[in-house]
Amino acid sequence: MTPITILQSAADARPDWVSRCMMSVANWSQQQDYAYHRIGDELFDWVTPECRLKLKDRTPILADLARLRWMESERSARGGLVVWIDADTLVMDPTWRVPDSEHTFFGEECWIQPTTEGAWRAYLSPHNAFMGFTKASPVLDFLAYLSESIIQRADAAHIAPQMVGPKLLKALNNLAQFSLVREAGAVSPELLAEWVSESGKATRCYEQAHRPPLALVNLCSSLNDSDEALQRVEQFLTYHGA
Repeated sequence: MTPITILQSAADARPDWVSRCMMSVANWSQQQDYAYHRIGDELFDWVTPECRLKLKDRTPILADLARLRWMESERSARGGLVVWIDADTLVMDPTWRVPDSEHTFFGEECWIQPTTEGAWRAYLSPHNAFMGFTKASPVLDFLAYLSESIIQRADAAHIAPQMVGPKLLKALNNLAQFSLVREAGAVSPELLAEWVSESGKATRCYEQAHRPPLALVNLCSSLNDSDEALQRVEQFLTYHGA
């Protein structure tokens, strides 16, 4: 059996609901006999001083690179399969096990949102809130190199928030066709609003995409900072026993 190490990071000053999500990952890791390691802002020590200076106010972008550098180090030290899980990810099925037959994988989100015409659409994309690499993976080192290179060459004032995260993965996936884990998804604010109240157009759109039950769901903290959105997140966590 491949040894599996779960990695997470979050600032000490974080919302209570994020801590509850992280606790769900820690408990699940213990139940599945995975090694579990969590750090705070020292995550950014894995980014060069030049990159930190350039993006001093853009911590989400820095975190996209820093997690890759930390994973490189942990993979080298521990071997086996090293898995990153975002701090705002909730474990919904504690019996689920991380797939260990691939050397590289990413989560796959089914993002539900309305179009400008008022219809509802499901967008399928890889995401880096859940990803894993073994020593056999040629992807981790390349992805870390490419992410750092993009940051170094880009105009700091015009780096898009997800340039070295989901947007980069989506572009690379069109060529590489990565192994994507459908059970490790993400929920849009519109879909979450219906999941904690009454089913509507967003839910029907999601159901029509024929997705498997989610084992892990990223709650997208950057999109849930309003009082109303936070209330929905709290309802969702309570419903799932977090």
